[in-house]
Amino acid sequence: MKKVFMFASLLVTSLTANAAFFEGSTSGIFTNPAGAANMQVTGVDTNALQWGEGVFLGSCLFPGFCFGSTSDPSQLSFNGQGFATDVDQQFQVGSMYFYNGTIYDGTGVSAADFILTFDFAAPNIFQETFSYNFSLENTFNSDGETVTILTTAPEYFYSFAGNHYYFELLGFSYDGQVLDTVFAKELEDKTVTLLGQFTSIPSEVPLPAAVWLFGSGLMGFMAFRRRAKMNAIA
Repeated sequence: MKKVFMFASLLVTSLTANAAFFEGSTSGIFTNPAGAANMQVTGVDTNALQWGEGVFLGSCLFPGFCFGSTSDPSQLSFNGQGFATDVDQQFQVGSMYFYNGTIYDGTGVSAADFILTFDFAAPNIFQETFSYNFSLENTFNSDGETVTILTTAPEYFYSFAGNHYYFELLGFSYDGQVLDTVFAKELEDKTVTLLGQFTSIPSEVPLPAAVWLFGSGLMGFMAFRRRAKMNAIA
């Protein structure tokens, strides 16, 4: 009889506590740039967005006789990577590079969408995309500029073994912190890690029919055993 109860316990446990393990790779592109009418932008729908007309940083002794260089445009790029993670664990989604160029006013981009793609290999093979809006600061100053993630709320994307799964983009990881903003001084760059996390909540669905059938059979078996014992005593 003890073996029957052990089997029942293992069956229910395997059906209700089968959490997913996620494995695969990431990629990302930038799209839908927004800015002034004179904005200059390249790399739309790729993983490397560049914006702005670079300012000449040299000097001229007289017209036609100048020396120095012109700033490169500002740039934001993403490099995806492989991942293997359990639920409720932070993991590296990829790395992001930000270069803050000195650009002319009115030629920059003030916002763009970042499309993050997951190619899953486990628990099943499928692809899922998430969209995030980035704010790109453009001011002509020596202090620096910022890139800010405006949307980071968890998004539902998958159901497995009685659970609904969500992905949350946690932010940029650098200097021992996780923030929704990355900062770079004028004419400097910064590379940061993008962190994410999968979470889950139980789905409100009934247990599989096999569980109820097994439970009914188990109760019938126990009733039969009781009657057999009573008949033996009588």
